Amino acid sequence: MYPDLPPVYPRIKHVDFLEAVQPMLDQIEARGGNREAQTPVAYPFAGDSDLLMTFVLDTPTQFVTLTHEGMAETGLDPQSLYELAIDNMLRQVAHNLDTQDLVMYKALVTGDGFEACMLLLPDLWEQLSQGFKGELIAVVPSRSVIYFMDSGASFEARGKSITAETMLGLMCSAAAEVKAEAGPHGLSDKVMALTPDGWHVRGTFEDHASALEA
Repeated sequence: MYPDLPPVYPRIKHVDFLEAVQPMLDQIEARGGNREAQTPVAYPFAGDSDLLMTFVLDTPTQFVTLTHEGMAETGLDPQSLYELAIDNMLRQVAHNLDTQDLVMYKALVTGDGFEACMLLLPDLWEQLSQGFKGELIAVVPSRSVIYFMDSGASFEARGKSITAETMLGLMCSAAAEVKAEAGPHGLSDKVMALTPDGWHVRGTFEDHASALEA
C-alpha cells in the first residue's frame, strides 16, 4: 500500500521518554537544526496513565522512532498513520495472540514485545471481557507484560473465598516486580479499567483497592 515506507508499528512508552530525548534535541537545536521536526511523534494515552503512544519504523538495521519530520515525509495524516501501524501490528502478532491463565488473573501474550500495544485495541478487550461480572481491570508494567482480571470475580479455593480485592492485590504485586525488573523500560504503575469511553485509571499498584470502587 505504501511501497516506499518501512513498516510502521505503534509503541507504548512511559511519559519519561519525552524527557529522555530532550538532551538530544538540545544538541540538534544547538547545531541549527529544527527541534520540533526532530521531536518524536507522541500522543497521551488514557489520561493520567503516564503512558504515551508513539510510532517506530522497522528499518533494515533497527527500529527508529518516528519524528514529526518523518511523519511529514510519509505523506500520511495522523489517523491514516495510526490505522496503518495498527494493521501492521495485527499482521505481526495475529498468529501468536493468546491469553495465559495465571489462576488469579490472566496475561495477554503476543510476542515481539507488542503486549502493551494491545491496549490500543478496545474491540479485543471487549471480547476478552465477555462473561465478566464487573469491569475488565488491566495493568501494564512493561511493554511485553500485560495482566488483566474481572473486577467482579471471586472463587473458592480449599474452602476459602478468594475475593476480587485479593486477586487484584496479587496481580498488582506481580506487576510491580515486573516493572522494577524492567528498570528504565518499565511502563505504568496504574490500574486501568476498560469502559465504554475507553481506558480509565482506577488506582495504582499500591492503592489498588480503589480500582474496585467504581
